[in-house]
Amino acid sequence: MINLLEKILLEFQRLIQGNETLALFLSLTITVAGILYLFLVTNYVDPYLVSKKKVSEVKNPLVSFLVSVKDDEEAIIDCINSMTSQTYQNYEIFVVDDASTDSTPEVLDTNFGKIPNINIIYLNKNIGKKKALAKAMQKAKGQIFAFTDSDSIWKEDAIEKIVAIFENNEKIGAVNGHCNAKNANLNIWTRIQNSWYDKQYRWRKGFESNFGAVSCVSGPLACYRREAIYNYIPKWENDNFLGKEFRFATDRIMTGFVLCGSYLGEKIKRSYPKSTFVKNEDYPCKNWDVVYSNSAKAWTIVPDNLNKIISQKIRWNKSFIRNIFFTGKHYWKKSLPAALYYYIHVLYVFLYPFIFTGIIIQLILNDYLLLLASSSLGYVFLSVLSSFFIKSPNKNIFDPIVGVLLHHLIFQWLIFYSILTIKSMDWERKKQTEV
Repeated sequence: MINLLEKILLEFQRLIQGNETLALFLSLTITVAGILYLFLVTNYVDPYLVSKKKVSEVKNPLVSFLVSVKDDEEAIIDCINSMTSQTYQNYEIFVVDDASTDSTPEVLDTNFGKIPNINIIYLNKNIGKKKALAKAMQKAKGQIFAFTDSDSIWKEDAIEKIVAIFENNEKIGAVNGHCNAKNANLNIWTRIQNSWYDKQYRWRKGFESNFGAVSCVSGPLACYRREAIYNYIPKWENDNFLGKEFRFATDRIMTGFVLCGSYLGEKIKRSYPKSTFVKNEDYPCKNWDVVYSNSAKAWTIVPDNLNKIISQKIRWNKSFIRNIFFTGKHYWKKSLPAALYYYIHVLYVFLYPFIFTGIIIQLILNDYLLLLASSSLGYVFLSVLSSFFIKSPNKNIFDPIVGVLLHHLIFQWLIFYSILTIKSMDWERKKQTEV
């Protein structure tokens, strides 16, 4: 074992010998990555825990629950039941059926059609998620809008915790709850995604939340102050990119309005003076804080096979690309750590596939095979080690290994396919198997 370690160190020494720039780059990269990792893991503070320690006047605001559904006859019942089961009681519910072709309208009418505070809007023509939700927001009276997806559910105390966060900090314009896979115990594909979800929420959103700058309030549990978004809805529902309607980026663009309202607001109001969202209510254009609460829980059904995962990631990549030209134009004005993290991540997404592949090729061509093997094993070991911090059912030691292979062999390259097909707005959201 000692001899093997000596050989690896000798290969590493041979690699960097005579190349001080490379040595310095590797040292700085490892140091910065280590510091960032420690910061991510140890410094996140749940804003709900902060709100519990404060004494403030409880205003008990009306919260409007909003969901758009299309062809989701099985999942929508659980979704709405999770709304009606909330411990927070001052709410109204709006469900928009976006011209479903299955039995969703009948399911909605039979199960919820006669409940007074559940408002169901049936559309004869499919208009897309943004426009469908806009129709609900025109009727909603809540001071807080709580959005979800039709295949998602909330924990019973989720809204109670989020309202507490809003009430204890008037600077907060949006709150993102935590989400895991509802069908995580189905197979290896859903377990891997559950791990991804956990890391993205706990680490990335947790880091950004420390600076009030969460860059994407994700759909399963996305809550906003009315005044932070209301005047911007006509721009949101009519979003265009590269000369064409852009149906994706629902969550990212909405978050961008909250983070960058003072830069975007007045122009939007001037562009849509006749919209009811603008002429009936006028709110100050300002930048708000956006935070993430780990204790406000939600679950969503994730794709259960590789083809569906790829389709979903392509859709998410297109949203990511579009948002670089929206929120990305103003995010540099946020706090320095959050801004650096945001733009470094953007660079990482586009450059890492080539850097990683280039390093592999160079190691092979220069006969550093032992160093390549040891580095690969070390990377896999760290991935397995990090998985022990993820709360996931039926954990399997092979899950993070498969996840690493998928990322490097397939997923990291999808960003380039997404660029080439950016104008394609096909929404292939297929039914998932629920357990």
